[in-house]
Amino acid sequence: MHALGQLGTIDDHHWDTLQPRPSHAGYCVRETDGEFRHSSIKETLLRFIGVMFVLSALVQWTFPNANFVGDPMMSKSLLSIAFALIGMAAYRFAMKGHRAEIRFDGKSRTIVLCALNRRDQQKGARKLPLRDITSIYVRRTDMAAGKAALRIRLKSGGAELTALRGDLAEVEAVHALLCSKIRKAQQG
Repeated sequence: MHALGQLGTIDDHHWDTLQPRPSHAGYCVRETDGEFRHSSIKETLLRFIGVMFVLSALVQWTFPNANFVGDPMMSKSLLSIAFALIGMAAYRFAMKGHRAEIRFDGKSRTIVLCALNRRDQQKGARKLPLRDITSIYVRRTDMAAGKAALRIRLKSGGAELTALRGDLAEVEAVHALLCSKIRKAQQG
């Protein structure tokens, strides 16, 4: 039985918005595909828009020179550069990952926050040693009814980090388990 089954409040077969996963050093929880389908659709749409902008950088060279103001070569060159940069920026943003995953490693006393793209590939990870964390709490106020976010407040006083989003009961269960595991790691 993995660590999330130890809590006993939600059994393994009833997870809707969060997905527990085995981990060699502790445990891992990620947002599910189905619940955050809107993120996947946005990601696909942004990638398509990015590709279309890059293609438009090439297609605009086929237009007649009379359609461009001033020097047509300079106008086409500047438009190509602008379209290509906008397209690459949109594509890169779409590929950065919009679902979250949190991993806790009791041995190294770190929490790792990851962004996952729609193919479950990790796109960026941030390691947070427990000594740098002020608090971990569940936030309900800016979420839809019945939803919550697991938030992390750092000692550096910067912006708070959202670790997970999901159903209130599931986020509270992960929060309770995370807090108990942190207490055990700090005592041991």
